[in-house]
Amino acid sequence: MAMPSDAPLPPALLSLMDASSDATFVLDGAGNFLYANAAAAAMVRLQPEQLLGRSLEGEFSAAFSARWLAARAEVRRERRPVTYDAFNPAIGGWVRVHVVPHGEALAVQIRDVTTGQQTAALQRVSVALADASTPEQVMDVLLNHAVAAAGAYMASLTGPTADGQALELRGTIGFSEALKAQYARFPITLDLPTCHAARTHEPVFVGGRAFDEQFPESLTTRAEATRSIAALPMVVDGALWGVLTLSFREVRTFSEEERRFLMTLVQQCAQALGRVTAEVRLQEQAETLETLNRIGQALSAELDLSKLVQAVTDAGVELTGAQFGAFFYNLVNEQQESYTLYTLSGVPREAFSSFPMPRNTQVFAPTFHGEGVVRSPDITRDARYGHTAPHHGMPPGHLPVRSYLAVPVTARSGEVLGGLFFGHADVGVFTARAEALTVGLAAQTAVALDNARLYQQLQFSHATLERRVLERTRELEEQRVALDAFVAFSERTASSTDVQDLARHATNVLRTTLGNVSAAYYERDGELWKARVMTDDIQPDMQALARAGFPVDLPSFAMAVEARDALFVDGWDPAAEGVAAAAPYGAAASQPYFVRGEATALFTMASTSVRAWTARERAVFQAVARSLGLALERAEQTTRLAVQNAELGARAQALEAFANLTRDLAVEADVDGLVRRAQEILLSLLPEGYALYWQQDGDRWRSRSQVGSLGHPGLQAAVDDGFPLGHAPTLDVPWTTREPLYEDEYARGADTDPDVVQHVSAAAMLPVMVGDTLHGLIGVGLFQHRQWTAMDRAVLETVAHSLGLALEAALSAAALRERTLELERSNAELEKFAYVASHDLQEPLRTIASFAGLIERKYAGVLDEQGLRYLAFVTRGAQRMKVLIDDLLVFSRLNAVQDPLEPLDVTVPVREALDRLHDAVERTGARVTVEALPAVMGAPSELVQLFQNLIGNALKFRREGVTPEVHVRAEPDGAAWHFRVVDNGIGFGQEYAERVFQIFQRLHVREQYEGTGMGLAICRKIVERHGGRIWAESQPGVGSTFHFTLQGVPAPGHSD
Repeated sequence: MAMPSDAPLPPALLSLMDASSDATFVLDGAGNFLYANAAAAAMVRLQPEQLLGRSLEGEFSAAFSARWLAARAEVRRERRPVTYDAFNPAIGGWVRVHVVPHGEALAVQIRDVTTGQQTAALQRVSVALADASTPEQVMDVLLNHAVAAAGAYMASLTGPTADGQALELRGTIGFSEALKAQYARFPITLDLPTCHAARTHEPVFVGGRAFDEQFPESLTTRAEATRSIAALPMVVDGALWGVLTLSFREVRTFSEEERRFLMTLVQQCAQALGRVTAEVRLQEQAETLETLNRIGQALSAELDLSKLVQAVTDAGVELTGAQFGAFFYNLVNEQQESYTLYTLSGVPREAFSSFPMPRNTQVFAPTFHGEGVVRSPDITRDARYGHTAPHHGMPPGHLPVRSYLAVPVTARSGEVLGGLFFGHADVGVFTARAEALTVGLAAQTAVALDNARLYQQLQFSHATLERRVLERTRELEEQRVALDAFVAFSERTASSTDVQDLARHATNVLRTTLGNVSAAYYERDGELWKARVMTDDIQPDMQALARAGFPVDLPSFAMAVEARDALFVDGWDPAAEGVAAAAPYGAAASQPYFVRGEATALFTMASTSVRAWTARERAVFQAVARSLGLALERAEQTTRLAVQNAELGARAQALEAFANLTRDLAVEADVDGLVRRAQEILLSLLPEGYALYWQQDGDRWRSRSQVGSLGHPGLQAAVDDGFPLGHAPTLDVPWTTREPLYEDEYARGADTDPDVVQHVSAAAMLPVMVGDTLHGLIGVGLFQHRQWTAMDRAVLETVAHSLGLALEAALSAAALRERTLELERSNAELEKFAYVASHDLQEPLRTIASFAGLIERKYAGVLDEQGLRYLAFVTRGAQRMKVLIDDLLVFSRLNAVQDPLEPLDVTVPVREALDRLHDAVERTGARVTVEALPAVMGAPSELVQLFQNLIGNALKFRREGVTPEVHVRAEPDGAAWHFRVVDNGIGFGQEYAERVFQIFQRLHVREQYEGTGMGLAICRKIVERHGGRIWAESQPGVGSTFHFTLQGVPAPGHSD
C-alpha cells in the first residue's frame, strides 16, 4: 500500500483496501496519485509505490476509457459522486467506476464487471434474436449489440459474393459515407483482417503495433482512429455467411475471455441466421412451389407457342431474380448454327434486335446441345468466355451480363427444344436454388412445349386441311366457272350455227379455264390463214397481222395440218416462224379442222407466261378444241340439214298426201284414181300449172290423166291427140334414160308448135317405176319461171317414187285378193276332201283288217311260211294305214274344228296322255317324271294329243340298252308358261330342229322306227292354235328337249 504519511486512515481499513480485488486509488487536485492499492497498480503493470506522485492522465492515458474524462469533470463540477460502466483497455474488460469527491481530491474505485456485462449482453442478444425473423434483423441485432458489448466504436458486417471472389458490405455502425463506399465491395484476397478471417474461417484479433506489422496494407485503408480490430467469421451450415469486424480506438490485447465472448456472440447470431435462413428458405420454397404450380398450370393451359415461351421467360426472370431473360428455340440450319429468338423478358425486344442469334460457342453450346446447366457468377471471368471471333465476348452495346444462368429445354424424346437464358449486371446473383428452380421450369416448359407443338401441329394440320379445302374449293370454283363456260359453250353450240360466235365462245372458255393465254380462230382464205376471232389480250399490231393472214406454210400451222391433230410447241420461236410481232409468246398450240378432207380452219392458243405446256393445259386445249370441232361439224351439218329439212319437209308433205292416198288401197285399188291424186299433190306443192300422166300406146304417147288447164286450146288439142314416139324429146328422153328431165326454160317447139306453149315457162318429166317396169311418165308444166332447186327435185322425185309404190301396191293388192280367194277355195276343198276321204277310207280298211284277221285265225295252219309272211304284210299295212288315217283325221280336224280354250290344269291332260301310253311305258321300262304344272288356257283333247305325241316320241326314239327317261316341267314366261319335255333318247342334229315339225318328214327309215311323220306336225298345229310356239333342241346320243309355250290363265278382271 502506498499513501501520504499524513493520511488519516486507520490501518485496518488500509489493509482491507490493499487486499481488495477492486482497483482503488486517490488523486489530488492535479490528477496525481495520492494512493493506489495493488489492484490499481497491476492495471498499469507497476507496484503501488511506483504510482505515487505520478499523473494518471499524463502518464497512463491507455489505462482509462474516454468516459473517464467526462465523469471526472462532472464530479468536480457537481461536487457529487458519479458511477458509470465502461470498457477498460487496461484490463480488457468492463468495469464499474465510482468517483467520489473529497475536497480537491477524488477517490476512485474500479470493479471488474466483465462477466456480468457479457452475460447480460448475451441475454439481450438472445432476446433480440428470438424476435428476429429475417437475416436483416439478425444483422441489426449483431451489429448493435456487438458494438455495445465489445466496446467498439465502429463495426461492419461483410458477406462473400456469389462467386466467392469478393466481399461486399451488408451493414455498418459508425461508418462514414466514404468508408461505406470504400468497403462496399472489395476482393477477398486483400491483406486485411476481414479478408483473412473470410478466407480462413478463423477469427482475427489484432491491435497496436502487431496490427501494423501483420496487416501493413490496412494502414492505407482503415479509419485513422482504429488501433485494434476483431474480425469474426460467421459460418452457417458449413459455409461462410459473413464477417463481423469490430474496430477499436485503443490498442486491445483481446483476452481469451473476451475472445470467447465475442465468438459466442457471433455463434449465437450464426445460429439465429441458420434458423431464420431455414425459415426463409422454407418460405421461399413454399412460394416457389406456389409459383411453379401457378406457372405449371398457366403453361399447361397455354397452347399458343409465342405466348407460352413468353410466359416461361417471364416466370424464369421472376424465379431467379434475373434482370433479363431470353428463350431461344433451337432451329438448326445446314451449318448447325441457326437459332431463332422467340422472347425477351426484362428488356424491350429492341435491346436485342440488332444482334445476331447465339451460335454454338463454348458458352452457348452446352445449352443448345443439351449437355447440362451453365451457371456462372461472372461469365466474363468464365474460362469458356471470349474465345469466338469476331467479338471474343459480348458485342458492343450488348446487355450488361455478369451473372449468367442457362438451362437446356429438353423434350421427353431427348430432343433439345431450346434454351432458357438469364442474366444480371451484378456478379453472383444466381444461386443453386435459382438453378434448381430453372431446371424445374425447363422441365415444365419442355412438357408444355411438346403439348404446344402437338397443338400447333394439330392446328397446322387443321390449317393445312382448311387450306387444302379452300384450295380445293377454289379449284372447284375455277372448275365450276370453267364448267359453266363449257356448259355455256355447249348450250351455244346447241343453239347457234354461227361459226365465229362458236369460236368466240371457245376462246372465252380457254381464257376462263387457263387464265393468261391468248386464243384465236383462223379460216383458210386461199393461201392465207386469216384470223376471224381473237381474245382481247392480243396486242393491236398482232391482231392486225393475224387478220391480214399468215401464209399456209407457216411452220407451226403447216405441221398441225400435216399431223391432222392438235400440235403443242414448247419453246415456240417467233423468229423461226417469221412472226416477229409474236415475240412475247413462248408456247403455242394449234388444232386443225377439216371438211371433206381439206383443212378449212385452225384453233390456236399461245402463252406469254410459260414456255412449256402442262398436262392440264394440254388436256383443256384438246377438250375445248375437240368441242369446237364438234360444234363446227354440227354447225356445218345444221346448215346442210336445214336445206335437207326443207327438202324433207316438202317430201314429207308429199308423202303425207300419199299416205292419205294409200290408206284406201285396201278398199279401192283404182290405178287411174291414184295417178290423178298424185297429180293433184304435185300441183298443190308447185306454182300455177298443169300435170299430165303419159303412157306409150303403140307408136304414140297418150295422156292417161290430166289435172289443171293447159292454158291454150291448141296445146289441149295436141295433148288429146298424142305425140308420136321419137318426136317428143320431153317424153322420149326420160323414158329412154329412166331419169327425170328438168327444164328451167321449157324448150318451146321441141314437142309442139311453139305458138301453143308460149305461156309455159318451166317443165319437168319424171319416170314412174312399178317394180322394175316403167309404168308411165308424170310431168308438170308451169306458167311461171322456175329454177328447179334441189328441194323441188326432191319433192317431184318423191311424188314419182311414191306413185310407183302406190301403183305397185294397188296392183299387188288386187292380185293378192284374187290369189287369196283362190287359195281359200282350194283349202276348203282340200280340207273337205281330207275329212271325207279319211272317213271313207276307214270302211274298206276295217274290211281288210277284219278279213286278214279271219284268215289268220282259220287258215294259219294251211298257209305255208311265205303265205303267212304275206298275210303279216297285209295286217301291218292295214295297221299303218289306220294310224295314218287317224293322224290325218286329227290334222284335218285341227283345221276344220276350233274347240274353245278354257282354263285347264295341265296335270289333267298329262295324266290322261300317260294313261294312253301305259303299255308303252311298261314295255320300255321308262321312267316318266312330271313336276307341278300350272293352269293354262287350252282345249283338253288337244293338249292330251300334244303330250301323248311328245312323250310317245321320247319312248319311241330311245337308245338301245338305256332306260328311257322323260321329264316334264314348266316355268313362267311373262303372261305365258314355258314347257319342256326332256328325254335321254337318240337325239338328232340341231340342223334338223325345224325340219322335224314339217308334215310327213322323217329322219329315220320306217323299218327302224315306225311312224307316219305327222306327230310333231300335229304338235306344232296344236301349239300355234293355242297362241304359242314350239321348238326343239337336241344332241345326237344325248337326248332331246322339246320347248313350247301356252298362254296362262288371265288374272280376274283382265282379258286378252
